[in-house]
Amino acid sequence: MISTVSVKVGKKTHKLKVSTRAQVRLEEEQGKPIGEILDQLISGTGGVKLVSAAWAACLNDGGGVEVEEAMDVLDQLGGANAAAIYLADAMRKAFPVLDAAAGAAETEEDFSGNVESPAG
Repeated sequence: MISTVSVKVGKKTHKLKVSTRAQVRLEEEQGKPIGEILDQLISGTGGVKLVSAAWAACLNDGGGVEVEEAMDVLDQLGGANAAAIYLADAMRKAFPVLDAAAGAAETEEDFSGNVESPAG
């Protein structure tokens, strides 16, 4: 089961879910597989248009809304960058591997330059 992220805006609470329906909508609208779309959302290379499309697909508990309604919600949250934390949380709930990958990247240590010479 894919979990929902609640997003409170004023007195209204929106439910954001990266449901299968939302994923299919994004693939159809963007013309590429969900993995590529996720990469663009994570890296920020998809721009505000992609972020707005993702919010439109994922709002209404994954049932979707019109993109204009999604942009209104984004504006109320302070814009696409300010709202990114909610979409990222929803993506992690739908794709737990994203959490694992983020954790692995954070725990990798770079030991280069810290190697002692065998001569001592």
